[in-house]
Amino acid sequence: MKMFKVYGKKILAGIGILMLLGLAAGCSNSERYSWERFKETHYRMVTGKAPKNTAKAANSKEGQAPGTQPGQQGTPVPGGKDAGSKAAPSKLNVTLYFADQNGDYLKAETREIQFVPGLARATVEELIMGPKTKGLARTMPEGTKLKDIDIKKGLCIVNLSKEFQDKHWGGSSGELLTVYSLVNTLTQFPAVEAVEILVEGQKIETLAGHLDLTVPVYRNSEIVKSK
Repeated sequence: MKMFKVYGKKILAGIGILMLLGLAAGCSNSERYSWERFKETHYRMVTGKAPKNTAKAANSKEGQAPGTQPGQQGTPVPGGKDAGSKAAPSKLNVTLYFADQNGDYLKAETREIQFVPGLARATVEELIMGPKTKGLARTMPEGTKLKDIDIKKGLCIVNLSKEFQDKHWGGSSGELLTVYSLVNTLTQFPAVEAVEILVEGQKIETLAGHLDLTVPVYRNSEIVKSK
């Protein structure tokens, strides 16, 4: 009888461990699924595109955002208790970086824009338009157009028109301010860790002879002046 009690406890303990392992495995799968859905949602919000591996889902009810027709790209809200089930806000604030009055540093300008699919594209287009705050100067050359933008594993690839390089005013400070105004503006989004700049779809060695643009460029907070 005593032996039965001992071995009975061991058997029950073993069953309990197996149940816990089963629950842990279930939680892991659920968390992985949630993380994949979050990444997909954030990618849609920032680029306005569907990830390649979910293109079919975008045309089905399962991949369709609330309030949109099949095939349309919606803008579900990432995070929150009812993520994807509530209408997205009509506007939101983004941070744009422009040159200060002396052309030595970048200064942040908060701007309210429409919440649209392709948020990164809309934000860069606002940057190209120039500042609205008195005492700030534009960093993107006149006539520059955003031709394409994409995000792959944290790298944001920005394709700009030839005016970005042809009409740039030059100088080491001017070059730094232009490049980091773009990079710092884009890296405010969690999906973007670094930026690769293309001109007319091609890599360029440098914008004005000082900064290497053959490699991805990371955020530079030291060039930003807070006051």
